[in-house]
Amino acid sequence: MKKIRYSIILLFLALVVSIIGNLTISTLALFFDTYILHLQQGQPSLATQGVFVAKALALLIFVYGVFTLISNLKIFATGDFFNSKLVTTYHKAGSLFLFSGIIGIVISLISIFFMMNYVDIHNQIYLNIDSKGLYILLMILGLFFRLFSTVLKKGNIIQQENDLTI
Repeated sequence: MKKIRYSIILLFLALVVSIIGNLTISTLALFFDTYILHLQQGQPSLATQGVFVAKALALLIFVYGVFTLISNLKIFATGDFFNSKLVTTYHKAGSLFLFSGIIGIVISLISIFFMMNYVDIHNQIYLNIDSKGLYILLMILGLFFRLFSTVLKKGNIIQQENDLTI
């Protein structure tokens, strides 16, 4: 079990490093005129900067949701599935994933609108830090974790009733 836990932590750290790197490159280009990708395009519009900030917020909410799940992995590993803290963790992570997915898909659709109207088309490469499919998957996972937390909560109630009758 320790190998799996260490693998999960290692993958989480890789996720965090890649997201921070991507956000750093885009932030330097969109806000500080430092073009690491050597795509000197011109001053980005305020709308492009706003879309980037919203996408960055969605990514950070996602990372926090993953961190919430990983931080309570020990409870799950012990086999105490109906623990109230674990139920709360699943509900919280589900809400964070759902919220992140909704923000991401809405902002991605707004970004497509900007691209169709050729507003600041040169800086669109810095907004390509997501996938629409990922946001839909996040919403599905969010709903799943919320549903799973409800099932575990009902299981907890049934287990408590069982313990009282014995």
